[in-house]
Amino acid sequence: MSEEIMVRMHQIHKHFNGTEVLKGIDLEVKRGEVLAIIGPSGSGKSTLLRCLNHLESIDHGSIEVAGHSFAGENDLGAVAYETGAKGREILSHMGMVFQQFNLFPHMTVLENLIEAPILVKKEARTAAVERARGLLARVGLLDKCDAYPARLSGGQQQRVAIARALAMQPEIMLFDEPTSALDPELTGEVLKTMRALADEHMTMIVVTHEMNFAREVASEVMFMADGHVVEQGVPQEVFLHPQQQRTQDFLYNML
Repeated sequence: MSEEIMVRMHQIHKHFNGTEVLKGIDLEVKRGEVLAIIGPSGSGKSTLLRCLNHLESIDHGSIEVAGHSFAGENDLGAVAYETGAKGREILSHMGMVFQQFNLFPHMTVLENLIEAPILVKKEARTAAVERARGLLARVGLLDKCDAYPARLSGGQQQRVAIARALAMQPEIMLFDEPTSALDPELTGEVLKTMRALADEHMTMIVVTHEMNFAREVASEVMFMADGHVVEQGVPQEVFLHPQQQRTQDFLYNML
C-alpha cells in the first residue's frame, strides 16, 4: 500500500440553516485504500462526501486532493475552493457514483460513457469508444452498449454509472450509498463490481449501509454519528471490538 495521501480533510465544519451537520471532521485516505463511512441516517456521511467534491461547500477547515490544496481558509477565516482550470483539474482526480444513477435517458449506454471524455477531456471519439467498451466489459455489460437506460435493471444502471465515472480515468472513486436505491437481489452485482475495483487498488471512499462490504472490503472503517467521527479503525477492530457505546448500539442494530 502506498503512503501517498490522496485525500486529506482537516477540521471540516458545515452548517445547514443554522444547524451544524459536520463538527470538526478529520479524514485521510492513502492511495489504494478503501475507506468505508458508516453510521445512522443524518450523521453527515453524504454531506462530507459532497463537500469533498464541492457539491456542497465547507464553512471551516481544509481539503487536499492528490497533493493539491482544494479548499482552505484565508486570513479572514473565510473558506475558498479552487475554481477555474485549477479547480477542474483537481476535481478530475475524483469520480462519483450517487444513490440515483443519473444516466442520460436519451442516450445509449455507450453514449453515456463517451459523452464526458469527448466534451470535457477533448478525447478522440475512437479512443473514448474503445475505453468505454472495455469498461462495459469490466462491469459485465458490454452486450448492453446500444441499449437505453430505461431498458436496464437498477443494478445494471448503477454498474453503467460506475463505468461512466471510470471513463474519466479518476484516481479516486467516491460512492454515496450506491446500493440504497436497489432491490436487495440487485445489490450484490453492484457490490461485486466495487469489490473488483478494490482488488485493483482503486482509492475509494464509500458511504454505505452494507456492513458486509465495509467489513470485508474496506481497509479502514469510519463510524459517524451526529456530525462527529465516533470511532475509526481497521474493520476487524471496529466490527469485533468497538470501543464506543454509540458504535456498539449501531452495530447491534445493523448486524
